[in-house]
Amino acid sequence: MSASVSYTRDRGPSQPPAVADLEGSGRTVDVYPGDIDARHRLLVRWFEESEMARQDEIAEAQRARSYYDGAQWTKAELDALRDRKQPPTVVNYVARKVQLLCGLERKARTKPKAFPRTPNEDERADAATQCLRYISEDNNFDVIRSEVFEYMQVEGAGGVELRLEDDGKGGADIRFTTLPWDRIWYDPHSRTYDFSDARYTGLVIWMDRDQVEELYPGADEVIETSFSATADWAYNDRPENIVWTDNRRQRVRIVQCHWVEKQRWWTATYTKHGMLTQPQPSPFKDRRGKSRCGLVLRSAYIDRENQRYGAVRGWISLQDEINKRRSKALHLLSVRQVIAEQGAVKDVDKARREVARPDGYVEVTPGMKFEIEPGGDLASGQFQLLQHATQEMQLSGPNAAMSGTDSRELSGRAILAQQAGGAVQNEPLADSLRMWSREVYEVAWMAAREYWGAGKFVRVTDDLGATRWVGVNMPITLQDRLAAMDDQQRAMAMQRIQPPLQPGDPRLQQVMGIDNRITDLDVDITVEEGPSTPTQAAEEFQTLVQLASMQPGLIPGDVLIAASSLKDKDQLLKRMQEHQQQMGQVQQQQAALAGEHAQAQIGATKAKAAADGALAAERIHNIHADFSAPPFGSPNVAPDPPSAPGTVEPQMHPMMQAAHDMADLRQKHTAAHVNEATVLEKLARAHQAMQPPPPKASK
Repeated sequence: MSASVSYTRDRGPSQPPAVADLEGSGRTVDVYPGDIDARHRLLVRWFEESEMARQDEIAEAQRARSYYDGAQWTKAELDALRDRKQPPTVVNYVARKVQLLCGLERKARTKPKAFPRTPNEDERADAATQCLRYISEDNNFDVIRSEVFEYMQVEGAGGVELRLEDDGKGGADIRFTTLPWDRIWYDPHSRTYDFSDARYTGLVIWMDRDQVEELYPGADEVIETSFSATADWAYNDRPENIVWTDNRRQRVRIVQCHWVEKQRWWTATYTKHGMLTQPQPSPFKDRRGKSRCGLVLRSAYIDRENQRYGAVRGWISLQDEINKRRSKALHLLSVRQVIAEQGAVKDVDKARREVARPDGYVEVTPGMKFEIEPGGDLASGQFQLLQHATQEMQLSGPNAAMSGTDSRELSGRAILAQQAGGAVQNEPLADSLRMWSREVYEVAWMAAREYWGAGKFVRVTDDLGATRWVGVNMPITLQDRLAAMDDQQRAMAMQRIQPPLQPGDPRLQQVMGIDNRITDLDVDITVEEGPSTPTQAAEEFQTLVQLASMQPGLIPGDVLIAASSLKDKDQLLKRMQEHQQQMGQVQQQQAALAGEHAQAQIGATKAKAAADGALAAERIHNIHADFSAPPFGSPNVAPDPPSAPGTVEPQMHPMMQAAHDMADLRQKHTAAHVNEATVLEKLARAHQAMQPPPPKASK
């Protein structure tokens, strides 16, 4: 109700916040078709009946909160302890257990994920996931969730109110507000944990007169009637009695009721003497598209009397035994019992005071009986029962092994077994919280589909801390389409447009489609819980790691990450796959370069072989020339030098000359290939060195 009454000044008295925030957005608001006066009388009766039927439940919830806060002694017990000058001792196991469960819930926080219902909507489902995470971060839903979880453990019920705020762009922003347990009232005949069978639910709060007049300027007559009526009896600040007005402090009880009528949920705010706002339909829907209440409530446990309670209720009796047995044992250790005959001492009161002192002195009449009985035996019995009660408390719900505070020397397997046992006991409560979170996200998603009509950018942070922007319902113009094409496609597309486009052409701003449209997207929302305590799976994972270390390469790295309890393992696996794909492309490029390099080396070898063959042929030709010399005895006339005029240089055989030239050309061509392959290989290594290192797992 704290959010419901925190209206802005421009909200009229005839509209509740969820509807008034849409004023001016072009949306029509339905008018309640029934008799408003008759409905007001019924709403007042519903509230009073709920208050009367839930008196015991409210008292139990208040006692549970007192035990959590450490107020565990009654006034009569405190007076008795004060009379015997003994301090009230409280070892608050209740608060320890609640805080441990709340800490485990904080460690197990995860983000929602939307899955598509058709195979061709993966991209839009990813946009839906980012929308849900944006709504969660924008409202600090993790903190709200933890607060509701504490209310469920202590008082037994909690919830959140969803409302809409005008974003000034024709749509609405979705807002969450925590609902304290003592501001919630509901149909006392409801028996489901999620209040789905409740005919009505609502909020209640006390407000000063000046605040009411400021928030509801059109309801002056109702406000005046409320304060001019006969004053109710005194009351506390919390709604414990069926009272409506306090004229002494000028305060009035404001009630807001959400009820279902003909399969449609309505909302109205009122006092006992009239309506402050006219009934308006709820703007929210469930995942099936049906009308839904804007309050999402959840309870931990329900007894046979339809009373909702939390886990603290089962620990109160053990907590009382621990406190009282400890106090009793201390008392027995500090007192003495005296058995004496009448007249054994002159002053009985003085003798009692001296006996109670550790250095007391008592004079006894000779021959008279005066015996002091020690109370150690009785105190030891109280201590034994105290130890038994403490063990029972430690075994109930979250145990010391889960928090790491167990002082006993236990084996690793015994610690894991205790942690697993404690986690199993708390799983029903964790499952209830998980279902409540999913319901909140479903209602928020349906509201986003309906009220996020205009284009919107949402900023989200992924599990590894990276920030990204996602456009939702973004209009795509012709200019955007052309800008997304490559040069060849853009040129072909512009040729088909007649008449040709010109700079500043208004056709460039024509909307061609909507990117990431969510108005008609159906998704399945899941909320998974992260690891809260180490269990048997942790030991199995260690065994898997040992096997991987014994034989490297036996178990791939992605298998180890998938089997681990890392919070961000999905993101790590995705990043690992992307990195592997990049490395595969680099390896393919390197393999192609290596093939070209090998081919170049083969070509060089062939060229060298051809050159060697040509050289061998030339040598054979020279030998043949030697054999063609003049016969023995004939004059061996040396040829004229080449520089002499009229002489002709010796010519190589034409076939030999062609082979020599071809070998030289092949050698040059091979050298060019080798140089090109070397340069490409260096470029590939430089590109690989510029790639960012693979991401590390966040702690």
